[in-house]
Amino acid sequence: MRLFPLENSGQNSLFVIIVALSFILFSNTTNSQNRGETIFKSTCQACHSIGKGRLVGPDLINIQDLRPESWLLKFIKSSQTVINSGDKYADSLFNAFNKTIMPDQNFSDAEIKDVLSYITQQSVGGLADVSKPIVLSSGLTLDQARDNEFTIGRKLFSGEQKLTNGGPACISCHNVVNDELMSGGLLALDLTQAFTRLGAQGVHSIILSSPFPVMNAAFVNHPVTDDEAFYLTAFLKNADFVSSIQEPAIPQERFLYAGILGVVVLITFYTIIWRKRKRNSVNHSIYKRQLKSI
Repeated sequence: MRLFPLENSGQNSLFVIIVALSFILFSNTTNSQNRGETIFKSTCQACHSIGKGRLVGPDLINIQDLRPESWLLKFIKSSQTVINSGDKYADSLFNAFNKTIMPDQNFSDAEIKDVLSYITQQSVGGLADVSKPIVLSSGLTLDQARDNEFTIGRKLFSGEQKLTNGGPACISCHNVVNDELMSGGLLALDLTQAFTRLGAQGVHSIILSSPFPVMNAAFVNHPVTDDEAFYLTAFLKNADFVSSIQEPAIPQERFLYAGILGVVVLITFYTIIWRKRKRNSVNHSIYKRQLKSI
């Protein structure tokens, strides 16, 4: 018994082809959306939301309606290139967000289009109410954080207290002007007034999921826990608040003083251990005797 009559075999074949093509098209669309979502969540959402308000950068809801796709492709790949080209919209955007530099992204056009497609999809429904509050696992909110939380955050920042998953201490790359900290690294930005520039959500988001390549590489296999992000955010909030009464550490002076002290210590040390050293040449005593015999 034949499943399909012979006279309908052409129609059946066409039907099978249409179903197969539909499945392939749907599968490709789903894969693109999944890839866009993955890239957005791993790279973009630390600084941008979709319908939840501004963070470090602007809310991206309906961004596809605000600028042409060609402009978005160039700006996402290298925002500073577009800004330095004299683009007025890019320059106004840069100034509106405290001149915070968006890192260049090494994405292909296809990957960026997948991200834009994901943003378009998520833009349906309009603005959400608010971003979720920053809360410790115990229920303590950021506004309720006090000296104990600030101290834990400072110790995590300096490396005095290790991060749970073995990530590097923040001070190795960042500096914060604080009387209780030594000078930090110069590889990345000074974070003394990060809270003023980025806000609570911006600081917290970057700590949990950094869009910056060096930081992302350092923490991709050593993620910061939610509680550690809370403590670090609390510390940076307090550091920003008290920064006007802190004395900046001057590393150049410290190196100078340390160098002078080191030289004095070495000279004293060698003078002591070489106190019985031969002070003159071997022939000095012979020469001296000859002088006396004259």
